[in-house]
Amino acid sequence: MAELNYGEDIHILGITTVDSQGLRKGNIIDIDTAAKVIDECLHKLERLAGKEIDSAILGYSGSSISTLNNRAVVAVGNPNYEIATEDKSRVLQSARNVALPMDRCVVQTIERQYVVDGYDGVKDPVGMVGSRLETEVTIVIAATAAIQNMYRCAEKIDLQIERLIYNPILAAQAVLLPAEKEMGVVLIDIGGGTTDIAYFEGGKLLHASVLPVGGDYITRDLAIVLKTSLEHAVKIKEEDGVAGPEQASDANIIKVQNLRGKEVRQVSQQVIADIINARVVELIEMIYAELKRFGCLEQMPGGIVLTGGAAQLKGIDEVMEKHLDITVRLGIPENLRGVQSDINRPEYATVIGGLIYAGNNLDLSYENKPRVNGLFNKINYWLRDFFA
Repeated sequence: MAELNYGEDIHILGITTVDSQGLRKGNIIDIDTAAKVIDECLHKLERLAGKEIDSAILGYSGSSISTLNNRAVVAVGNPNYEIATEDKSRVLQSARNVALPMDRCVVQTIERQYVVDGYDGVKDPVGMVGSRLETEVTIVIAATAAIQNMYRCAEKIDLQIERLIYNPILAAQAVLLPAEKEMGVVLIDIGGGTTDIAYFEGGKLLHASVLPVGGDYITRDLAIVLKTSLEHAVKIKEEDGVAGPEQASDANIIKVQNLRGKEVRQVSQQVIADIINARVVELIEMIYAELKRFGCLEQMPGGIVLTGGAAQLKGIDEVMEKHLDITVRLGIPENLRGVQSDINRPEYATVIGGLIYAGNNLDLSYENKPRVNGLFNKINYWLRDFFA
């Protein structure tokens, strides 16, 4: 829960988190379990906020996500015709009409620009005079079943989904500068089971894809090689893990437990680094292949910005920058205040971006939201970074 005062910092009033369950590679594999986890998180926040929450913006991702760039054109009238909202809706609908397999659907349409009688760069054509209206859009596509399963989870706990927004679009609100999005920048969200790669140019999302690998793969590698539990592997990764061998020290000795939780051996940090680095380099190579497919390797003056829980692995930005020869930085949400201001970490970029998105796009005024207790711009907002 947060308080937004326009032109000022985000004041974090409270936050709740629960471990995700019922998911694999960003997709729901157990509706009942996933719904139960969402409900648990909601109830914690309701107790914290002191009021009932019945709707939410849902940030989504998943291994089935892809994007398609399309354009459409419609005739709107004579040269003196004033373009109306209906004309804008008509050209957008035409742009959305793309041929897709039966198991795929359009989830979101990002309006990149409009062209009126040959004049491009128009953000909103309504009210302009012209006879020919064009639009260029980026369409986010996903597996129909994956989207339906999200709604099924929400229905099970009587939660209304106000809007579905692709996670990198939300994260971008919190960690990307307007100049970066305008000139060209890549946002990479490394979650547990998936890695989102999103390229922004002209202020809008232009390309995106999702790799079915993430931080959990590093954890599993550590668990298998060290013959320890996944829980202990997470502890080792977070406390002593580094992304590059050159960042490790042989003098730093780590105690490793067996599957029964008993300490049985000791290994150097160098051994840990070698295990982690192999998977990190593999991920970087996959990211490079996607950037090459996007055709944006020479159009990234903003470089790469890393978000997500796995982006907190020590030195991962340095290793990626060295391998790709591209500037890399961590995406850290800023301008946060309050009792939970320590959430200005890459793993919370999507949730913080969701707060900003809600403040900019939803009607949150006190007059229109009488249940909101307090200031004019106070938000009681819940967003689950559902598919990290």
